Parts: sequence; structure tokens; C-alpha cells
Amino acid sequence: MIKVKVMWMNKSEGGRKSPPPIGRYFPIAKFSNNEDSANLWSIILDLEAPQSCDEYVFSYGTAEFLSEDAPKDKLEIFDSFYIYEGPHKVGKVFIEAKR
Repeated sequence: MIKVKVMWMNKSEGGRKSPPPIGRYFPIAKFSNNEDSANLWSIILDLEAPQSCDEYVFSYGTAEFLSEDAPKDKLEIFDSFYIYEGPHKVGKVFIEAKR
């Protein structure tokens, strides 16, 4: 499990109407600009209450892959990744502290 900060895309950017509430959230993580499905993984975010800062809303929490077979090294290699709900990009996840 790693510590993360999620910057939520606002509605005008195609993001959610509002960030998810406190607790577990299960988006798809995308680790590159490549559309290859090998770069798409289900991830579990355990989120704290959202906080507003300027025009964006942030949530802090932890992240881990849903699947035991997921490439956990991606959480070590990348500093950030995008999360999606279906085809909609809803946030950017910044890795705050690695294992």
C-alpha cells in the first residue's frame, strides 16, 4: 500500500460532479499514454475527506492494486498516474510515499 494525493478533475474537464466520499473507491488506473490494456489496472483507493484548494479538490489516502497479479512495480516506477471511470478521466493520482 502506498500513500497518495488525488487531484480530482472538475466537471468542465470531464471529471466527476463531486469527488467520492470518504472510504474505498475502485477506479481504473492508467500508467501511460499508451492505450494498451496492459497499462490499465483496477486499483483500490482508500480516501480521506476531500479538501478544496484554489479551483481543485484533493483527497489524500492510500492505494493498492485490486488484483494480486497486477504489476506492483508500476507503483514504484511512476510518480503519478490517471484514474478513470469508464472512458472518463476523473483524477490524477500523485504518489506521496512509496513502500
